[in-house]
Amino acid sequence: MRKDLMLTSLLAAAVTALAMLSGCAAEPENEGSELILNARKAYAELDSAKVIMTNEETGETDQEFTFKYDEKDVCVFSYYGKNGDDVYAQFNNGVEDMKFENGEYSHTVRGDRGFNQYTRSAKHPQADEGLLVYSPAAIKKAEKTEKDGEISVKYEYDLEKMGAQIEGVDATGFETEYRFDKDGELLWFTETTLSKEKNYSYKIEITERNSVERVENTVKEHGLDK
Repeated sequence: MRKDLMLTSLLAAAVTALAMLSGCAAEPENEGSELILNARKAYAELDSAKVIMTNEETGETDQEFTFKYDEKDVCVFSYYGKNGDDVYAQFNNGVEDMKFENGEYSHTVRGDRGFNQYTRSAKHPQADEGLLVYSPAAIKKAEKTEKDGEISVKYEYDLEKMGAQIEGVDATGFETEYRFDKDGELLWFTETTLSKEKNYSYKIEITERNSVERVENTVKEHGLDK
């Protein structure tokens, strides 16, 4: 499993596990599957975008991921996430990588051990279709509805079939809802991890599609490069 992007939310652990199951051949179709597959393909083909993950309980932005391919198809990306007092930030332009993790700052350059460069053909996991979770073989309930010119596609997943485990959480379920306009364009989606204690729900919006002018260095921006 690639963990170059150290997502801080509990939900992200389930997303990563599900992404590994996506894209298998001869998977069963579900209500709204064509919309999901088209949205995944469209996202993977973007030249740039900014992904915003909002905690639905607090209304606060917990994570942001921005990427843009340069003239050589190298992926320049930044990430900023927080979970309570824990902060994670990363900036990578294909030549150098700046990172703040577990209270410590690190800097590596291309050629150093552990350095990763991503390109349009060797995508960063969060710039690829796996960002939009879809594991058809693990879906136990699917629902597609239309209201007020918008289409809603909801999936309830079987945790055992997913094989997903979230550290520190006694998860009992995982659900997604994708919202589209009348033309099938993705508006936003939510991902919810259910547990005995509480539910963790996040709204994910893909913004600035093909319009990111510059990827900001989130490590320097937040004064973490020390």
